[in-house]
Amino acid sequence: MGDRTMLGAATLFTATTVFTTVVSAREQHLPDEPLGFRLPGTVPVHLALGLGSGVAAPWPMPIVAVVAALRAGSGVRWPERTCAILGAGVLVGTLVEPASWGLRPRSARARAAVPLHLLSGAALFLAGTRRMGGAA
Repeated sequence: MGDRTMLGAATLFTATTVFTTVVSAREQHLPDEPLGFRLPGTVPVHLALGLGSGVAAPWPMPIVAVVAALRAGSGVRWPERTCAILGAGVLVGTLVEPASWGLRPRSARARAAVPLHLLSGAALFLAGTRRMGGAA
């Protein structure tokens, strides 16, 4: 069944994650450092494990978002909540990364990741909360 708005937001988030993952894999110098905490290992290893990078969301997140969007409207409430939580996570995750604030050297492609993540996170959050507060 699905919800078109949620599916559109999930698709935007998926496209953003694919783009930023490719950028991260090519550049390999922007590890995930939320609030300055960094796990050991290289960016390619983190990407493969689904941990993301300084400019890329973890790859399991868009998969969960698409599944939730496709399940929306089936009489259950978890898809809306899931998209809203994922969207909030993307927004918070983007804001706590030093790379988002220019505290790490980055290319133009890596700089483009910040507004793309903010846009896709906001779209996911708003699509989920719209469904939670409105029609079910």
